[in-house]
Amino acid sequence: MSLRLPLQTARLTLRDFVPNDFDAIHAYASNADVTRYMFYDPRTTAETRAYLDRMLASQRDTPRLIWELAVVLTDEDRVIGACDLTLGNVRDNEADLGFIFSQDAWGKGYATEAAQALVREGFEHLGLNRIFATCDVANHASVRVLEKAGLTREATLERHKFARNTWWTSYRYAIRRQEWRSSVSP
Repeated sequence: MSLRLPLQTARLTLRDFVPNDFDAIHAYASNADVTRYMFYDPRTTAETRAYLDRMLASQRDTPRLIWELAVVLTDEDRVIGACDLTLGNVRDNEADLGFIFSQDAWGKGYATEAAQALVREGFEHLGLNRIFATCDVANHASVRVLEKAGLTREATLERHKFARNTWWTSYRYAIRRQEWRSSVSP
């Protein structure tokens, strides 16, 4: 099973990354405000290059377990962020949802639009049974995005990840296929 790419929403195109996306990726991935709630520090040029190389290579994996996509503002043909579904393995039939957006794209509903599209596609075209996400307890914007995308809070993960020289406490959100189906049924 695979996603039908590119995915189109009202304002966005979600597509595989291409080598020419480097400058747009580095612009947001090197911004300390953007990466504040990420498990990594702002990326250097070399780190952004390595990330993009990994994403390009993952597009050829069989089966494909990482669906990390560029989020393009369709009207401007401009990359404004990334969103992803990452499968632990095919047998688990679940995926981790994630997203990151350039600062100038915040507060405009783009993350919600992209997350909703990935949730729909994950259930309809990847055949997932569960989609989950984690976010720092202080990341109120991501909490709103996850809830608008239909995920509900399952747990608080106390000091579950050590990164950037600190222990992180996160919320875990999830939605199951049956819950999603019920929410979209007439």
